[in-house]
Amino acid sequence: MKGGTRQLLLFLAGYSVGFVSFVLFSDVTRVHVGKNVSPIVVQSKTDTVMANNIPYTLRGDSLKSKSRTCNCTDGNTLKVNFQAIDPEELKEVKDRRKAELQKFKRRKESSKETLLIVNGSVPLSYPAQGVVVAPHEPVYIPGLKVADDTVRDDYKVQLLSAEFGVLDIGATVPNVDVNGLGTTSLTMSSTSLAHLNRQLEFVVYVSTVFDIDAREYVHFVYMQHEAIIPIIIRVRKPPILYDTGKGEIHDKVTAVTKTFLRYGSVRLLLRSIQKYYPRMRVVVADDSKPIEDLQSEHVDHYVMPFASGWFGGRNLAVSQVTTPYLLWLDDDFVFTEDTKLEIMAGVLDNSNLDVVSGIAGEKNLVTTRMELIPGTDDDDGYCIYHKSGNYGQVPGFPDCYLTTKVFNFFMGRSDEIRSVGFYPAYSRYADREFYLEALGKLRMAACKGIHIGHNQTRNREYKKYRYGRDQEENYKKYIMRVNYFRSNADCWHR
Repeated sequence: MKGGTRQLLLFLAGYSVGFVSFVLFSDVTRVHVGKNVSPIVVQSKTDTVMANNIPYTLRGDSLKSKSRTCNCTDGNTLKVNFQAIDPEELKEVKDRRKAELQKFKRRKESSKETLLIVNGSVPLSYPAQGVVVAPHEPVYIPGLKVADDTVRDDYKVQLLSAEFGVLDIGATVPNVDVNGLGTTSLTMSSTSLAHLNRQLEFVVYVSTVFDIDAREYVHFVYMQHEAIIPIIIRVRKPPILYDTGKGEIHDKVTAVTKTFLRYGSVRLLLRSIQKYYPRMRVVVADDSKPIEDLQSEHVDHYVMPFASGWFGGRNLAVSQVTTPYLLWLDDDFVFTEDTKLEIMAGVLDNSNLDVVSGIAGEKNLVTTRMELIPGTDDDDGYCIYHKSGNYGQVPGFPDCYLTTKVFNFFMGRSDEIRSVGFYPAYSRYADREFYLEALGKLRMAACKGIHIGHNQTRNREYKKYRYGRDQEENYKKYIMRVNYFRSNADCWHR
């Protein structure tokens, strides 16, 4: 392919990509999401009327149905977390929460959340996305080009980096003056636009600041036109791979459970697993007293201090899994001929889902829509929207439905579940809290056609620790305080 044709194709490809992603247009305004944005002024070449002076009519009803603001005082509130805090203490706790939220945002919210708005067509071709570099390494910035039909005595461009690196070139082109090599401001000029564009093919960005995942913005300036090129700085991460041999189910899945004062139930569960999946490893975390030995050929029994708690036990159990998938089970479940783990594993094998659940006992398929509803200001607490429902079928799996909370019979990717973890302060029960912390981190679905029996048993000693009135009220208030501070959640909402 001839050079001119190739350059034209590069320009057209860059132009179309930039147009679709709203980054190709000039006079860039950089706006951080969540901040107040000044009205954008657009002036036509043939019309001097300012756009913000033209009247408009809001379609209020349409937007109101799609946008919500947290309100913990209406009739749909399920639980108001801050009611668990003494009114005299609430302001101090709220101030501490706000301070911790600001620290969290500084750590976690990078310029990935930056909105780029560009007004007016520009004669520049450049990459709108896809430039990635490892820390302290160079990378070519592809697709840079100026398209200008006007004959000029001199053509000049400037490239500017900001905080994570410098600009350089990988080759020199005759009849092009280059200044600022190895700095944050690189200038190129030539009497020949063709030579200048050839030189732009060799522009290099060099990362100079170490960060595991950051984003740099390089400004590309020609005359009054400006474009912004995002460059991702990212450490190369090793993959986490599992050798499952021939791919038999016991090589892919480990069953895990947490038990407390219900040895009759957990022994029934273990016998049922042995019946249907005799070679499957089972991990049991146990904080009962007195201890009964559950160790066997395929069962690993981990004993904890008495009444250590449910989430502490879940952490222990999942930490011992060495297979790609884990199967979470309550200790009073029972395998039946309809407990088809191969179906769950097949969905995970052939999708990007992280968690797949089935049906336990006589219940219907459980799916839940859990969302965070923001407050009026950035620093306000959230309302946690929690309601039965799903987000539609999983593509390719018509019996599976996207959800954000499932029942406690699920198979999931071991490493992804460990990355969320189980906050050990939730010691007695926390049916929603794991899913709250997994929100936006784990892709979940609930699937029909996968069943497990539920042999609910609650002996007197067990009920005393889980539901005892002497502890219930204090624990309930404790969970509400943790929700309020840890999850920045003012209330639960339906």
